[in-house]
Order: sequence, then structure tokens, then C-alpha cells
Amino acid sequence: MANDDKTPASPLANLITEAREGRITIRMDLEKFVYIDRDCEYFKSVIRLIQGTMTDISNQEKWGVGEGFPKDGDRDLISAKTMVKRWREKSQGSENSVYAVMESHYKVIEDFQTLFRTVRERITGVDTEQAAKYQDLEANLPHQAPAQAKIFSWPGL
Repeated sequence: MANDDKTPASPLANLITEAREGRITIRMDLEKFVYIDRDCEYFKSVIRLIQGTMTDISNQEKWGVGEGFPKDGDRDLISAKTMVKRWREKSQGSENSVYAVMESHYKVIEDFQTLFRTVRERITGVDTEQAAKYQDLEANLPHQAPAQAKIFSWPGL
């Protein structure tokens, strides 16, 4: 199911449609909906940070590995030029670049967020008590940090 501009349909399009039409239910406390939404926002911001780093890598002018700036006294090495070209492509210059892979992850997270928001909206849309409870939770539930990776921690987050 692709649209006119050849972009693929969202990864969870069928589930989102099922949720909108009331054919899918999820049993979960309303506070979990708040935390899922917040975690999705967090992960999307981390992905954008990674993509920014990949853009910086791709735009790095001088690497200093012998890729050719004879005016600076560096020796011009063909293999260094090749490596720099590959690093740029892997960061942001190809379909399989880190940037592109992160964009696909971003879309999946957006779909999860849309799916859970759709289910939550169906719950709170028909029950004013639940709607008020959700609004209160969203406004007053303390923020909690998503689980931190045990091996890697992104600087600044």
C-alpha cells in the first residue's frame, strides 16, 4: 500500500486501521499510555541526534588520514580517499546508510505511537471519566527516564 509519491506505507498501517475501526483492543492502564508516548518521543529525539551526527560525519571536510590536502603537507593516499568516501556514504550517502536506517526506525516508532494513541483515543473518546483521568495523568505523572543501555549511553541524554 504505497501512496503516489512512491513512499512505502507505514509499517503498522494495517494495525492502525484496525485500531481506528475498533477491531483491536489493548488492555493497559492509562498511565502506561502516557509512558509509551513519552518513551516514543524520547527515542525519536535520540534518533534525530544520531542522524545529526551522521550529517556531521558526512559533511566532515578534512579527516586527516591522508585523503589529500597536499597544501597542508599531507600525503595524498588513494586508499584514504576511498575510506573517506565510504565513511561518508555509510553515514548519510546511501540507501543503507546509518541515517537512512535510523529514519526507518523513526517511522516505526511513529507508527507505534500512532497505534497506541489511536487505542487510547478510542478509550477516552467514549468515556469522559477515563478522558479526565488520562489528562490528569498526562499533566501530573512524574517523568521517568527510559531504560538506559548497559553498554552504550548517548552523550547529552
